[in-house]
Formats: sequence, C-alpha cells, structure tokens
Amino acid sequence: MKILLLEDDIALNKAIKKVLELDHHTVDTFIDGETIIASLDQWYDLYILDINVPHISGLELLNIILEHNDQAKVIMISSNTDVQSLETAYHIGCVDYLKKPFHIAELRAKINRLKISREHLHSGIALKPDTEALAKKERRLLNLLLDHLELVVNYEMIQNYVYENKPMSMDALRALVRRLRSKLDDDIIENIIDEGYTIANIHDTTNQESKETIEQKLEALEEENSKLKLEKKVLLKRSTTDALTGLYNRIKIQEIFLYEQQQFINHGDELSVILMDLDDFKYVNDTHGHNVGDKYLKKLAETLTEFFRTVDIIGRWGGEEFLILLPKTSILEAKSKALILRDVIKDIDCPKLGSRTASFGLTTLMNADTLSSFVGRADDALLKAKANGKDRVEIFTPPLQGSIIF
Repeated sequence: MKILLLEDDIALNKAIKKVLELDHHTVDTFIDGETIIASLDQWYDLYILDINVPHISGLELLNIILEHNDQAKVIMISSNTDVQSLETAYHIGCVDYLKKPFHIAELRAKINRLKISREHLHSGIALKPDTEALAKKERRLLNLLLDHLELVVNYEMIQNYVYENKPMSMDALRALVRRLRSKLDDDIIENIIDEGYTIANIHDTTNQESKETIEQKLEALEEENSKLKLEKKVLLKRSTTDALTGLYNRIKIQEIFLYEQQQFINHGDELSVILMDLDDFKYVNDTHGHNVGDKYLKKLAETLTEFFRTVDIIGRWGGEEFLILLPKTSILEAKSKALILRDVIKDIDCPKLGSRTASFGLTTLMNADTLSSFVGRADDALLKAKANGKDRVEIFTPPLQGSIIF
C-alpha cells in the first residue's frame, strides 16, 4: 500500500516506517499535522494518524481527510485512553484504533486485515513476455480471485460470476483457470483439491526477498530498537544521578519531592529531610588528594544506600553534602535515624583517613513549602550544628523556640 504516517515521536515514526517498508509498503512520514494539509491531493491507500501532534490534532485531520476523500481508510494511534476521543474517532470514520504502547505486530495485523483495492493488487501482477492481453473471462476470473484474496473461490462462484450463471462443465472451468495461469508471469494461483482456487498472497510470489530475509531484517530492527531503549535508559540514568556516587542528583530530587509533596497535600503523609555534610572534608582533599576523597565519597554512598530504606530518597546535594528525603516519617523518627547514622559514619573503614564525622540538619514538610524553603530550613539547622561543634544532629525549630541539638 501507499501509506501516510503521522507520528511526532521521531523514534517511533522511524521504527514504524522501517517495519512497513519491510512489508513492501510505501510510507510517507510526517511529524507535524499542519504539513499534511499540502499532501491531501495525493492518493494514499491508508492513513495512520497520531491523535496528539503539533498544530492540528489527529481528530481534526481525520475529519479533513474524510471530507476530502470519503473512501479513505484511517487508523488512529494515541496514548490517550479518553473514551470520548475514541468514540469521536469512530464517529468521524476511522477504521481502527491503536493505544500506545503497542507491539508493531499488532499494527501489521490491523493493516493486513484491511481490504486492498483490486486496482492496487493488479499492479503486482505481470503477464509473461510476448503474451496477449487477458480475455474478458480471464480478466473476470482474476478479479474474482483478487476480490477473495486468501479465500477459496469454488467452481460455483466461477460459474456464477465469470459466466453469469450460465451452466458450464468442470472441464470448461478448469480450462479457463489453465489459460489464465499460462499467461501470468508468476504462478500465483493455487489449486485447493476438491474445493477450488485461491491467491494466497501476491507479495509472496512477487517479492525478490525471501521470508527468511524479511524475518532477519525484522530481528535486526528489534535488536536496533532494544539498543535504542538501552541507550535511552543510560542517558536517563546519567541525567538523574550523580556521576561519582551513583546517587540521585538535584534534578531527580526535585522531581521526587514534587510527588511526595502531593502525597502530603492529598493524604497528609509526613515528609522529613536529613541534610548531611561531612566535617572538615576540605582538609581531606587538600592533604590526601581528590582521588582519596572520591574513594571515601563512593564508600559513603554505599553506606547510605545500605542504611536507609528502599523508599527513602538519597541524593548528593553538592560536594560532600548529601540529602535524604524520608517519606511517611515524623521528625522524631528522622532524628532517631540521623543519630544512628552519625555513629555508622564514624565506623566507615577508609585507609589513610581514619574515622570521619558528619553534621546533620533536619526538618519536616510544612504547608506552602517549596523544595527551596524545605531544604533551606534543614540547611539552617545544619549550619547551627556546624557552629556548635560539628558531629551533631540538629532539628530546625522556629527562631523564638531555639534549636534542638543532639
């Protein structure tokens, strides 16, 4: 078929195009709905339209395309599961609908079930060189077979359609089939014993490539797609984690904070934070070098990951400063965790450095907090812990009440 594909996800657009071209379709691709308007004068067997695309929605385009050509076949695709959009698409006149994410085999199956115009199928059939044109009855027989592609055409159907219900002997019917067969360049007509005849799949006989080659290409495409997914996963990890420690970075912490803040607003779930800073770590880097300092930070990251729950969010806030979000945790529970962690850090075994200490600032989420105000209070508590001798845990309290130091 000649297919128009509208999909603004470039990777998905390319993947669909590659697979459909392996099935010997011609595919024109677009990522912007507006650019399709100029292509309405071209003829396509099939339109595949994403509903959510820039400038003009797929539903608007579906309406425009069918006003221009009421015989057009359109398949809609979308991640939108809104029933109203689905009903609208079918009401306007789409022939099918696919919800993302979908397996490419599902799209191929939906395309293969569509009835292809006889004129289009004729383009895949050639006569033998120096063969005279098909006679009227031979042409009618070929059309009958094409109208029932992959179905069995029995002798009665041939008699009724080709000979217009005129009684014919079995020998005469078989002779007609033989004459048509003898003129075709490829032997596409299959004899179904005691039943009739069929054209199983025109493309199977006209393709220059074997099914095995197509399967190999599909497997290669699947492998390429897997590699792209892996690369995307690696890039996502790099963009959300600290390169040295593997802990979350500020970008990811901001994202998680917004989710936990919503839980606080909707369900009243408490959220506490521990802001931790290693004491006198500049001395370590200046005296032993950054390589030794980096090894210690990696070891500390491993310790923090083992110490906290899987639901806790551990991030490197900057330098030797670390931030831990504790969902569904009161400030007193956070204090208890911080006091234990203070001793755990002292026990970290790192050659050359000996025992190190850290200071901690704690607070809990309040109404109207932003990440900046939330962490800002913890930072105020941390600064007081440093000012009061380091190796301490301090909870932020309003200025009039003073600070609580442990």
